[in-house]
Amino acid sequence: MAEGNVRVNLGGGLAAYLAAADETTAKLLASDDPLVATLREYDLHFRTRLWSAGAPDAMALIILFMNAYQLFLAGVRTALSGHTVAVFPLLRTALESAAYGGLIAAKPELTTVWTDRHRDDAARNACRKAFTFAKAIAPLKNRAPDIHELAILAYDSAIDFGAHPNIKGVFGHVSLDEDRPDEFIAVTHTSLYSARHIETVRGLCACLDFGLAIIGAIALAGISPTEQVAGELQALNDAKNAATEPYSAPR
Repeated sequence: MAEGNVRVNLGGGLAAYLAAADETTAKLLASDDPLVATLREYDLHFRTRLWSAGAPDAMALIILFMNAYQLFLAGVRTALSGHTVAVFPLLRTALESAAYGGLIAAKPELTTVWTDRHRDDAARNACRKAFTFAKAIAPLKNRAPDIHELAILAYDSAIDFGAHPNIKGVFGHVSLDEDRPDEFIAVTHTSLYSARHIETVRGLCACLDFGLAIIGAIALAGISPTEQVAGELQALNDAKNAATEPYSAPR
């Protein structure tokens, strides 16, 4: 195609984007979709049962865990809009926040390393060294190996689904139309998907996977799983598996 023959159409802008997103959200919230019902159950657990034994004493932990929950809500809100690719940066950061809180619970001496991050270059480098995701999620490996494995898998795979602008994450939403009456090739980049589209389903399923990992990281911060906590996590996992089973690859 000759230079100057490229045309760009960005659609109806913010108003159209918000209207389409709200329409998808309304359809999903009004439906009996098991994915949405299970996300409601996860939210109820976040707000009630997760804190039934009391909140942590350290303010840094409370703030990190609250940040994880709020970013989880943002991820769910985005998933309900059908903007699947935007879900993964939010969920990945939410899981990081929960994991960082778990690391501080296991090693309270790291609190000042985290709070002093912006003091100077040395403090910034010390924080970067101490707070990697692999180090932060490591305490879960012995306490709940299945949740640890889920957290690692979700965190790493998020890169390919939208948490990083790589070829797979970006071009997975591109389609080409070469069968046109003019000499142009239509290149379409889709951001919003309909309520029943598989990409919307992918975003909702991701919220459940990340949600379980986030809840596990918070519930098990600094402790070994009690029978009650283990039972609650298993119940959430069972609900997640039942809701996502129709979309799971056959084994």
